[in-house]
Amino acid sequence: MDVVELFERGGPLMWAILMASVVGAAFFVDRLLALRRNKVLSPEVVVSLLNHLDAGDRERAAQLCREDRSIIARIVEAGLSLDAVNRSTIKEVMEETGEVEVGALHSGVNVLSTVAAISPLLGLLGTVTGMIQVFRDVADTVSPDISVLAGGIWQALITTGAGLTIAIPFYVAYRYVENRIESYSRELEETSLRVLDRLAKQSADGKPSTTTDEAR
Repeated sequence: MDVVELFERGGPLMWAILMASVVGAAFFVDRLLALRRNKVLSPEVVVSLLNHLDAGDRERAAQLCREDRSIIARIVEAGLSLDAVNRSTIKEVMEETGEVEVGALHSGVNVLSTVAAISPLLGLLGTVTGMIQVFRDVADTVSPDISVLAGGIWQALITTGAGLTIAIPFYVAYRYVENRIESYSRELEETSLRVLDRLAKQSADGKPSTTTDEAR
């Protein structure tokens, strides 16, 4: 018995399980593309940004951010947009930008957990409705054939097997994406703090001195 025949014997709820798996797969691929390292935090870009900031070349750093458009580049660009302000202000702006960007990474992740949760429930529903049909068919039979009863039961169990087959890998996919986002969040925070130290130092060094004016 091939997969197509099993699918047909599983009944109409097999289509619902199939659609859930297709939607989940689409969102999983979308998150994998969004979580590529060069889209979030490229080590080469970070090194270049820190080098430009250490050299005091904010314009080159800003240009690199505009060209790269990764998440870390957008966070740094938000900090670079402020000039001659205190550390807390720069930190607040960078944190707000980081929260928005990390929040965008979570977009669609709940779809994976939903598919993992509803797939076995759809399978169980298919099994229950199948069992109801089987027992209804044999209820009026004086001496039901056990082979017919067993055949109906195993066909009803197909949807449960299909639901679990879909749910397990999608739960693993959900946990993988969540862990990857958490790992990137920690890296973004650490890198942002390194950038913040340099921006705050430059802002402090660039503040106009009022001592001379007062002496005059």
